[in-house]
Amino acid sequence: MLILNGVLMSEAEATLPATDRALTHGLGLYETIKLADGVPIFFEEHIARLVQGIAALGLDKDIDRPELAEQVCRLSEANGGGHNSCRLLVTAGAPDGSPSLLIQTDRRDFPPRPLRVISYRGVRVSAQYKAMTVMQSTFAQRAARAAGVDDAILVDGEGRIFEGATSNVFVVRAGGLITPPAEGDILPGVLRAKVEQLATAAGIPVVEAWARVADLRPDDGVLLTSSVRGIVPVERVDEVRLLVHEQVLTKVRALVEAAEAASATAFRATYL
Repeated sequence: MLILNGVLMSEAEATLPATDRALTHGLGLYETIKLADGVPIFFEEHIARLVQGIAALGLDKDIDRPELAEQVCRLSEANGGGHNSCRLLVTAGAPDGSPSLLIQTDRRDFPPRPLRVISYRGVRVSAQYKAMTVMQSTFAQRAARAAGVDDAILVDGEGRIFEGATSNVFVVRAGGLITPPAEGDILPGVLRAKVEQLATAAGIPVVEAWARVADLRPDDGVLLTSSVRGIVPVERVDEVRLLVHEQVLTKVRALVEAAEAASATAFRATYL
């Protein structure tokens, strides 16, 4: 089941106009939100980014937060609830029509171990918005599968690390964290911002600076962050073997888990 423009229906029933600019021009936005017992985590932060993207594209689409919150919870319950994820998609609509809002839920399984990744040259266009045009990420993930590894990180011609194919990147070095500058061509991830905020408050130094794959040291670590996957360590980038800094990883994960629990509590108090 899914919800299209406020109506709960089966996937087979859902239709969009063939002239919707999401289909003809790739104009649209999406957000992927973690659900814990059917409750969206960091709901306000995700919707704030979605609204910002809608304004940037000039779409005539208002987001009613209480209504959207109700729809997400209703769909989660219809699809069995539990721990999974929710995907919100806003299409630009036909030239003479209105944007559409599609809500889906999804269950994903991720490897429980540290990941092996490759570097992939290419960065996303308009990465500051969660745009539907994720071709670069698709190519990177395809290259990772062909190489027999778990994932890919996007780099530019200088080898600078930008982000993961569907995640943000932190380098763990000397007990601190390094992440690419937000003003670069990277997605300002919701969890990325949370990690920066929480780690800094807990006394873990966080620096926004460029790091290159060629400069990674064997005593460095790399963490990938995404709202649904959480915080995942990387054990190898290309041929460079890295450390899994368990102390930093455990501490940051605990901080995020506490923030997620607080977010779920706040959502229930506001919308349920």
